[in-house]
Formats: sequence, structure tokens, C-alpha cells
Amino acid sequence: MSDRRRHLGIIELGSICADMRARNIDLFEQLGHWVVDTPEPSLQRLFGEASHLHAWHAELWAQRAPVIPPVELDTSVAAPPAALVDQADRATIYGAALDRLLTELSELRDPIDELLDPSTIRTISLVTADLAALRRRLRA
Repeated sequence: MSDRRRHLGIIELGSICADMRARNIDLFEQLGHWVVDTPEPSLQRLFGEASHLHAWHAELWAQRAPVIPPVELDTSVAAPPAALVDQADRATIYGAALDRLLTELSELRDPIDELLDPSTIRTISLVTADLAALRRRLRA
């Protein structure tokens, strides 16, 4: 029986790394702004910690990007920053962003061969664990 899974190519991996880096930079910046004017201490603390984790995740994705062929990480941009958001909606908006990232990371995991690309598997595992923990805390 042959393995009929689709394998992730190096060009596609480069695009994914650039996109994930951009999205995490966007979340880092957005949550950094929110932490300043969020009055609820537990949510303020969560946004502060999450902001730093997203900065680190951006670094992980940048380090994981293939260098052959070169991938321009700075040309990929995620969605434009959210407009002014009511404080009551911030947890919901961030929760939805976490859910989207977790779903995409789960789907990304399947086409990657663990033996051929253990670094990407490790990056996905680290980022997934952090995002899942943030999601659980946001629900609490």
C-alpha cells in the first residue's frame, strides 16, 4: 500500500512560513495595543503574554522559512489591522483568530513528512501548543 498523502513542497512551505510570520506579527502588534487600554486585569495579562508569544512565533516561522529558493518574508502581509474594536468584542475577535490559526496548523501538519522535515513539524507543534493554551485561558 502506497502513501498517497500530498507532500508539501519547498516553495509552498516558504509561502506558508511567510504568511504565518506576517499573521503573528499582526497579532503581536494588535494585542500589544489592546493590553494598554483593556481594563480587565486577567484579559490584560492574557493579551500581554499572548503578544510576546506571537512575536516569538513570528521568529520561529522566519527561522523555518527555506533559504533555497529564497523566500521574501517581508512581502507577505496578513489582513490589515482591525479597526477600533469595542473592548467587549476583543476576546471574541482574538478567540476567532486563534481558532483559525489552530485549524490551519492542523491541516498543515498532514502533508508534511515527519522524517523529511522534522523542523517544520517541531515548529507546528510548538506554536499549536502555545495557541491551544491561550485559547483555553481565553475561555476560562
